[in-house]
Order: sequence, then C-alpha cells, then structure tokens
Amino acid sequence: MCRSTVVARGGLEIDVGGVGCSASPTCIVESVERQWRFGEEDDVHAPPIDWWGRVRVDPGSSLSLVDLVRLGSLDAATAAFLWMAMEQRATLLVAAREHGAGKTTLLSALVELLPVEVKRYYLRGWYERFAFVTTHDPNTTYLLVNEISDHLPIYLWGKGVRRVFALLAEGWRLGATVHAEGAEEVFSLLQGFPLEVPSEYLHMIDVVVTLGMGITQEGLLRRVLCVEAVRVRGTERTPQVLARRETLRSPLTVNPAACLAVLTERFGLPLEEASRRLAWRQQQLARWVAQGVGGLAAFRQALAELRALELTEAVDAVYEESRIEETPEANWE
Repeated sequence: MCRSTVVARGGLEIDVGGVGCSASPTCIVESVERQWRFGEEDDVHAPPIDWWGRVRVDPGSSLSLVDLVRLGSLDAATAAFLWMAMEQRATLLVAAREHGAGKTTLLSALVELLPVEVKRYYLRGWYERFAFVTTHDPNTTYLLVNEISDHLPIYLWGKGVRRVFALLAEGWRLGATVHAEGAEEVFSLLQGFPLEVPSEYLHMIDVVVTLGMGITQEGLLRRVLCVEAVRVRGTERTPQVLARRETLRSPLTVNPAACLAVLTERFGLPLEEASRRLAWRQQQLARWVAQGVGGLAAFRQALAELRALELTEAVDAVYEESRIEETPEANWE
C-alpha cells in the first residue's frame, strides 16, 4: 500500500497513506487542522488533540484547582496566589524533573483562571509558524506550550523557544511546562545550548512552580514542592521563594508577605485590593473543597457565579471581611 504525505496550512505534515478508511486526504487534513486551529473549536475550552503528549485525556475529566487542593497537591493559600497571578496573565512555567509529575495537569487547571476575555493559543511544537502574531492581540491572548523539550515533535524546542520568549518582550504572556527542578535550573536550561534564550527575555518570567512525585506509604504522591517568583533589578534576576515543601508529605510553608509583594510590585495591584482579594480567594477555595465541588464542569460553574458576584456591589461587603494580615516584604530577595 502506497503512502503519501499532505502538508496542511501552517506547515504541518500529515501522513495520510494506508489509513484504511474512505476519508479523503483533504478531509483528514481539515480534521487535524480543526484540532489545532485557534478559536474555532466546538468547545473553546478544549486544548488541541496532542496537548497531553502521548496520553489521550478526556478534557471533561481534567482536574480543577479545587480538585488539586483537595488531593493535597497544594494548599488553598498557594492556590489563591496562583489564581491571582493567572488573573494578571502571569508568564508561568510549571517544572518537574520526573515524567508524569502532573505538570500539564496543574497548568491546565490554572489556565481556567485566566480572565474571561483572554483567549488561549496553543502552540504546535515543531510545526508552529507563529502566524498568530499578525492575527491576535497580545493583550487578550495567552500562549500555551505543552512542554519545552525535544522529546516529541508536538513539543516546542530550538528556535521556536527563542521566538516565543522574544515575544514576551512585546507584551505576549506564556504558560508552559519544562523538565527542571526550580527556577535556577529552568534558567540554565533556557540559556544553555541549543536554546540560548537571551537573558533579558528570561526577566519576563513571573512565576516558576516546581512539582515532585514519589512512592510513599500512601501510594503515588504528586505535590507542589516550590513556588518561586522572579525579582528583577536592573540586569539582575533573582528567584524568590513564595512557598516551599521540604518533603512530599510535609505541608507547604507559604510566605504571605512575599506573595503580596509580588502582587503589588510585579503586577501593580494596590496593596489593600491585593490583600483582600487574596484572602477571599483562599477562603473561597477552602469553601469549595468543603462543599465537595469536584470536576472541571462544577468548578467552571462555581467560578462563573463568583465572577458574577464580583461585578456587583455585594462584593464590597465580602472583601471588607477578608484581608491578609501581612505587609509586603520591603526586600523580598
């Protein structure tokens, strides 16, 4: 049986020979392109077909941030900070040395917290041609990379990585996963051969979340080990620990003052607003866990109701009762 390759728009090569079906090459190409194309999916929340790498995951079965708090992957305080960071379209990298630690799961959960007007653009790994730069607004678009690695063609590597980090300097924002442990390892990977991302572009990274996994008496555990923000002064770039877990089974130790400093200095939020919103989100996450809000659909519904409340005057009374009893660290390096 002969085989043939068709090149879809954007340069994606698709092997259409020997598929053993009556579908024409054109139909196959259009089907794959629909999975990749931005903004035209039946479900605008659904990631492209290869977002999860080799694993095929039903988007409806994905875990929400509430699920991850309930499972102990992170606590409500840390989750509340990440929630607020995503509301500011933070450039966030989720890192882990191990395969299967939950990087994509966490990033997918956090993406749900982007502002409703922000659209998601999923980069296509080695096939990405960056045509979106001329068709999308960087102020209302969030770029997503399932993994920065050379393991599969659906992951971003080489000059594509350099290009996407150069875009950060033009106002674009990025969420991605990477194999590394901690912000310093992430920086080393991105600056080393063959990526060689210029140092000034790494200043655009806002938050690095490091995950770990291991077998314990409780079974397989996947946990957030560390959350770091990136402090930039002049040409110097310093990771600042906001939350850390010493072992997989130990609790996360969170620094609320450092979290507030990031929200006020890095994202420009007024201190009082940042304090009240952070406290309320922490309380809300704990409330949803207690109420048994489970699954992505239930979380989306609860989030929509909360956002509707925030558009009313009733939210003022809620905020009045919420506040983080900390002040930002003047020197959080």
